Amino acid sequence: MSEFLPIFINIKGKKCVVIGGGAVAERKIKTLLKYGAQITVISPDITDYIQKKVSTGKIKYIKRKYIKKDVEDAILVVAATSDKQTNIKIAKDSSFLINSVETSKLRNISGIVYTVPAIVRKGDLTIAVSTDFPALSRVIKNEISKLYGKEFASYLKYLKQIRKKIQGQISDSKKRQAIFRNIASKKIVSILRQYGFKEAKKEIEKIIDEV
Repeated sequence: MSEFLPIFINIKGKKCVVIGGGAVAERKIKTLLKYGAQITVISPDITDYIQKKVSTGKIKYIKRKYIKKDVEDAILVVAATSDKQTNIKIAKDSSFLINSVETSKLRNISGIVYTVPAIVRKGDLTIAVSTDFPALSRVIKNEISKLYGKEFASYLKYLKQIRKKIQGQISDSKKRQAIFRNIASKKIVSILRQYGFKEAKKEIEKIIDEV
């Protein structure tokens, strides 16, 4: 995975096309939905899960085989058919981000190939893990998930609120940065892990009161 640049992108409201309607496509769709993608599925057949999302208006479905124009204006494309040559053709036709089960076979394409890492998400905290061995990525993901529990979601939500308050009340940028470093320090994280969010919040309030 060393040739892949780790990057986070905002796909909310962006047209994402998934070609294929099986288990792989379903898994990809579940991830895309979490991030607000505008999804169109192209496939002669789809799983019950995908059909349910179509019925509720969550995704658009076109019941047929893939044709080139399907990906012309798509920001992100997932090639997840059961036919290798079709998946390769989809990748070659795509101009932007492309995810394919045939990643290792893609050569000389104009789009950018991307992979989906194992993701840990706790509120505003997102950690992505990527290796050449997905099973190992999942193991690492599970370990990280235990290390960063649900208290971090509460902590980050609170930091976002406090940050706005500090920015509005303190005009000196150096003082603001000093406060931000203190309320997002190793000490606060240690308190958060050992004693929970309430105790960490108390410590943060003390730091702010001392300013």
